[in-house]
Amino acid sequence: MRTIRISDAVWDAIVERGRFNETADDVLRRELGLRGANLSERRLVAPGRKGRGSVRYATKRMSPRVAGNELEIRFEDGAANKWRLPSRSDKSAIRLVTDEAVTWAKEQGATDPGQTNAIRKTLTDAGYHLRR
Repeated sequence: MRTIRISDAVWDAIVERGRFNETADDVLRRELGLRGANLSERRLVAPGRKGRGSVRYATKRMSPRVAGNELEIRFEDGAANKWRLPSRSDKSAIRLVTDEAVTWAKEQGATDPGQTNAIRKTLTDAGYHLRR
């Protein structure tokens, strides 16, 4: 395997073309017309959560991401929403956006705490930290 650097625009295009449970490699192989091993044969990690058995509670895949100054959450059934993000130093505004996003995700069937924590982690990884 090789590692490449790609621009945000290219990554966004890969995400747009992706299907449920596909990796970036899967999308590129399909788009480039390359034949390869079956999707399940290329998986290096067994499905399920390590350390907690293979029990999964989510019934549909959710993909949260921060692009530019927006938080975007998409579900595999097509439901999607975006929130404009405030300054990274505005903790109260970050809290409002987080609460709105989590509430909306729960309305779409997101699991709590699993998928709701994924939303919070996405924000934290992008530098939108909340401190108590």
